[in-house]
Amino acid sequence: MNSKEVGRVGLLTVILLMFCYVVMSNILVKSNQGFISLWRNTFRLNHDRATYRYDHSKTNSINSTRLPKILIVLGTRPEGIKCAPLIAELKADHYRSRFEVIVLSTGQHRQMLRQALNAFQQKVDVDLNLMTHNQTLSKLFNRVFSEVADQINIIRPNILIVQGDTTTALASSLASAYHSIPVAHVEAGLRSFNLLNPYPEEFNRKIIDSFAKLMFAPTTFAKEVLVREGACETDIFITGNTGVDAFYHHQNRTYTMQNGSILRIIDNFKNFTSEINSTVILVTMHRRENFEYLPDMCRAVATIAKQHEKDVLIIFPVHPNPNVKHVVFNSFKGLSNIRIVDPISYEIFGHVLSQADIVMTDSGGIQEEAVSIGKSVILMRMTTERPEGIYLGTIKQIGVLYDEIVQATNLELINVKSKNRTLKTNIFGDGQASKKIAAIIDNYFYQSHRPNSKCMTKFRQDSIARAVYSNLNTSVRTLLSHTLRRNIINNLTKVRSALTLNELLKIPSRYNISLKNDQKFAITAIIGIYRREGLIRRWIEALLLQTHPPKEIWITYFASPIPHKITLEIQETRSLFANGSNHCNEWCAQKKCGTSNNNSNDILSNCIHQCLTLCKQLPSMLFVAIGEMQLKYFGRFQLSLQCQTKYVIVFDDDCIPQVRYFETALHTINTEPYRGILGTKGTPASESYYYGPVSRSSQIIEADVVGGSWFMESEWVKLMFHDKMHSWNTGEDFHLCANARKYANIRSFVMPVDANDISTYSFSHDYLSISDRGDTTGRVAGTASSRRYIINQLWLRGDRLMDSYKKSRPALLVYAETNNDALMLIENVRKQMAKLSGSIHFVTSNVLKTNLVTSEIKKMVESFHDFMIGRDYDTDPTPITAAAEVLYAFDMVMQGTQSTAILILGSSSTGTLFALVAAAFLRNIPIINIYMENSVTDVRTAEAILTMSSATIRIFDKPALNSLETEQLNHLLLELYQ
Repeated sequence: MNSKEVGRVGLLTVILLMFCYVVMSNILVKSNQGFISLWRNTFRLNHDRATYRYDHSKTNSINSTRLPKILIVLGTRPEGIKCAPLIAELKADHYRSRFEVIVLSTGQHRQMLRQALNAFQQKVDVDLNLMTHNQTLSKLFNRVFSEVADQINIIRPNILIVQGDTTTALASSLASAYHSIPVAHVEAGLRSFNLLNPYPEEFNRKIIDSFAKLMFAPTTFAKEVLVREGACETDIFITGNTGVDAFYHHQNRTYTMQNGSILRIIDNFKNFTSEINSTVILVTMHRRENFEYLPDMCRAVATIAKQHEKDVLIIFPVHPNPNVKHVVFNSFKGLSNIRIVDPISYEIFGHVLSQADIVMTDSGGIQEEAVSIGKSVILMRMTTERPEGIYLGTIKQIGVLYDEIVQATNLELINVKSKNRTLKTNIFGDGQASKKIAAIIDNYFYQSHRPNSKCMTKFRQDSIARAVYSNLNTSVRTLLSHTLRRNIINNLTKVRSALTLNELLKIPSRYNISLKNDQKFAITAIIGIYRREGLIRRWIEALLLQTHPPKEIWITYFASPIPHKITLEIQETRSLFANGSNHCNEWCAQKKCGTSNNNSNDILSNCIHQCLTLCKQLPSMLFVAIGEMQLKYFGRFQLSLQCQTKYVIVFDDDCIPQVRYFETALHTINTEPYRGILGTKGTPASESYYYGPVSRSSQIIEADVVGGSWFMESEWVKLMFHDKMHSWNTGEDFHLCANARKYANIRSFVMPVDANDISTYSFSHDYLSISDRGDTTGRVAGTASSRRYIINQLWLRGDRLMDSYKKSRPALLVYAETNNDALMLIENVRKQMAKLSGSIHFVTSNVLKTNLVTSEIKKMVESFHDFMIGRDYDTDPTPITAAAEVLYAFDMVMQGTQSTAILILGSSSTGTLFALVAAAFLRNIPIINIYMENSVTDVRTAEAILTMSSATIRIFDKPALNSLETEQLNHLLLELYQ
């Protein structure tokens, strides 16, 4: 047959088929009207599809060039709007030789999709036209999946692009994945974290992102969502939203008269009411999950229209969904300032939005567009997948209830005109998203998209195994051994060596006596007088006789029973040392310079000259503080906060120093190992033994508390008042020394009593006799019990004691904030710690704000501790303040108990627990984390705690450890303490 004959046969065949169709129609109409209707619909549907089938000859041609093929599948108007600028970019001249782009439409919003693409001069290459009347989601999914799969077999693309979260996007991407074709997801990472709101969009996009090869996240927030869900970070690209590209494109164009009537309505309204007083509200509502609330939402809009009939115009583009249309038209009957219009063509939508003052919506994309040009957005949804605007204050999420919508909108009607504000922001993109995506796709094809080793099977399984089986794998064994950890804690707490005076003076020091006139070694001496008489002159002479005299002398006496006698003694002493007095000359010659000694005349003359100069300075050196308030213990320290010298020494009035004490003390405090508070006497916290004048200990001794005198840097006095005072009746020495240890790691030492050199003593030969004449601490009624209470409170809060380092048993610290948590943790480690001959210590944040039964817990542990967070000022501290308190207190508890591991319930995830874990992490102390997956209080904090934990045992069901988990915990303890 020649070509003409073939043509005739084809034409005859078509005519014959049409004839058969007519005949069959006539027959079937008479017998089965329903069947013929269905048959006709099927014929028409197939005919329409055939019109837009892909050109197979074009496919063959493309195959010959071997260009990568990109199949873009869309179905709804929003997909068309957001993909149109991307399609235009991918089909631009500079990519024409790089790949071929095929646009396929499933026809969910057939006419509106064409309209959106036409605005960008783009068209559909393949139209499946799959929508039927009242079609269910499941039926639509089946048809999209099947038909797109057929087209994939025909077109054979190298990558398939979908946008957003529609049924078209999900079914198409799955069809692509089933053909082993990579999927690129535009607008990836949007999440409401509620599978039913929006429905089905939330699980559509979650499923797509679970296997997409390229994910184009519009924001940093969206990328973080994907990373937390386990997506490979190198497959995620922050591009901005292509919807913003489309919006900017049309906003910058001059609109045509199509749909111009809407803009004329707005213009007329503003001209009639004056633009200053007029407000235009653009309303969009269509979400399926809001259908049950739609009457209330429309009633709220109607109320707003009635309340502001003269100065508010509401533009309401009604969605074509018949369920929406019916409710909208019935709700707004008779309201002249609500204009219900057909969906606005995208060519002028940007201009309408620009003219609006407020946007009320339950839509998604309009949030991005409105924010991009600084419009106020009232979001009528219970959840949103675009929370960025809410957190940054540009979107107000109100919900779907009538009262809330009316209240929020009325408030915004006031704000929108009353303040000059600029809300424009590029949260969702800068209009360049399409260009960025096209460049990434080009790079994917031509510069080999390199796989990330951290996304490979082995790496991911290993990381999960480390988290789940951390107590059984090598991650614990790579920690410092128990011996090494024990040595580190021990070295932090071990007391300094007890040296004799000769040994101490041989240690290198930043000070020597030749520097006594250097201001950086200047001293203020403060003497607290109370009831001891006849000491003022002796004190003044003792201080003036020092080889390194003080720069200033302060005498204090508060609420003294003999104030007049003390005042008289001070006056007499002043007069004795007055300028030009004979006493000063005699005293210098006999006491200071020692004329009986075999000194040369020059040396003697020089000494007397210096002494007389010092005597003359006494009136300007001596200061007196007197008061009726009982400040005898703490008042002198409070005054010392005001001293201007680097060093200060505070004295009890029974500790009169000998001539070389200041010189010796300055040498000692300027050595590296003994830079601390230097005292005349001192004891362990137990007060079972006393170093100093009583024992005559010949070595420098580190003690928990020192007294009699306190030689220190003046800045250290501040530490004394950092914590709440447990008693004002006594205990200034404990508060000073304990807080110096806690907040500055400053130790306290009792100076040596060298029998061969009494000139270095910080007390006189008649010390005990003087002491017996006054109020010696411990002998005053009530002070002994108060001191014991103070010691207990300091230990309760956390204190490092001089004997702490002697503890050798394995020690575990348990932290909890509820009684159930405490008992559960302790019970699960008691037996194993007993087998290890170890001890358990317990600590909490603030026992007064917990339900802890302390008496019950104390029976189960060796020591009980309370950080007392917020107790100092009787306030609720900020998280930062509370964390700082925990860091300091934790360090003291660890050193005091010699614990080398801590056990926590990480899922409780409080701020104080986080601070404790951070402190342990910094100290290289292992953290055992019992993590109850179903009881996490704060996810972000819990994840940070997990990161710092050395080992984690996860519990997924009941709030207790089963036998296997207990066995794992026991094995872990064995590993930690071997």
